[in-house]
Amino acid sequence: MRIKKLKSGYEKLSTEKSRIIAHLIGDGCVFKSNHDYNIKYEVKDKELLYSFEKDMLSVYGLKLTKGLNKSGKTDSMIPFVRLRSKLVYEDLHKYATYYSADWTIKDELIHSNMSIKREFLKAFFDDEGSVVKQGKYVQVRLYSINIDGLKKNEKIINFFGIRTRISKGYGLSRNVYAIIIKDKVKFSNIIGFNLKRKQEKLEDGLF
Repeated sequence: MRIKKLKSGYEKLSTEKSRIIAHLIGDGCVFKSNHDYNIKYEVKDKELLYSFEKDMLSVYGLKLTKGLNKSGKTDSMIPFVRLRSKLVYEDLHKYATYYSADWTIKDELIHSNMSIKREFLKAFFDDEGSVVKQGKYVQVRLYSINIDGLKKNEKIINFFGIRTRISKGYGLSRNVYAIIIKDKVKFSNIIGFNLKRKQEKLEDGLF
């Protein structure tokens, strides 16, 4: 297997890399198959897909291949971007693990500076967060089947002085947990969403 040379300085944990990590935990995957080391991000939202491509090029200096997968739920075609690289695979595992049921965030990311934490959270909420209407107001939730992973995420949110609680019983099988944001105004002002449509929905439901 040919080793792809990475961009100088890729080892540094940056805001761009923190977004990559969050997206891969959320709607992506990082896995080894046979002799391939795979990094794949699959999402309907073109804004997120473009942002991920841009960050990967900025951090690692590698272009991604593109494709479409059929959704198992709706039969619609979902775009994805993909990279095969052992060095990128190994670098990404310094900061997190990526399987849906037991992903975790490692200490280097948890104890990074506040700007890196903020961009990680914004990207995570873009993928796994929802703004849910409750009467004339809204509730902000971050979902996962992995309670231990959510607790790590909650710890990062709490660094910003934002109060949270974890609730359970979401999803069709009622096996999904959610972080509920108590301080919605503070969340909107300090963290919020990169996705315009979600941020606008949040701001519209604050008052």
